Amino acid sequence: MSAAVLVPGLKVSVDGTSQDATHVLARSITFDKDDLQTAEMIQAGLTPTEAKVSANTQNIETSQQNIAANKQEISANQQNIAANKTTMDANAAETSKRFSELSEYDTKDQLDVKFASGSTKISAADQEALKKLAHDAVNQTGYIIQVKGYADSSGNAAMNQKLSMERAQEVIAFLLQDCNVPVRHIVAPGAMGTADPAAPNETASGRAENRRVEVKVLVNKGLSAGN
Repeated sequence: MSAAVLVPGLKVSVDGTSQDATHVLARSITFDKDDLQTAEMIQAGLTPTEAKVSANTQNIETSQQNIAANKQEISANQQNIAANKTTMDANAAETSKRFSELSEYDTKDQLDVKFASGSTKISAADQEALKKLAHDAVNQTGYIIQVKGYADSSGNAAMNQKLSMERAQEVIAFLLQDCNVPVRHIVAPGAMGTADPAAPNETASGRAENRRVEVKVLVNKGLSAGN
């Protein structure tokens, strides 16, 4: 395969000879196809989504500053805002598609981490629940942990997209740093914004349900059947 598959997070075995203290001349490099799939999912997820959200946010802020100029500029800015929302919707759809490709996996455990309005702080109770989920996951063969962040409908679309990403990243950081989950076992965080609400946003209790990060422990169906 092309050397381009050697992405960060891919576990490899190298057969070669030492050149000096920091270099090895490789005769062969081998890796497992499942490890490659996991590394590619990690590599594909975070940077493009975050860059697009940042660009969309900047465009919206520019539009708001120009509203007072004249009616023609206001009309143009409104068109830009609509285009930005379309782009963010497309980003969310792409993220959903990426996670739907995990259809060959069985869900072994799952947890919804809830957040206060506008917050990315994980409660003490949810921290303990995440530790238990991670502890149980390591006993599964070939497990991966899928993370999706969501927001309620309060605020504008760009803010909600950014907030859902930050919540997912906070959970990822906790799993890595406090639960010792290897990065190769975590699917890159999905920023879902206000998509797929768990409850109606018209009530306070419904909005509280939608301010969440969904965490699932997945195991390949073939490996699961063999256990």
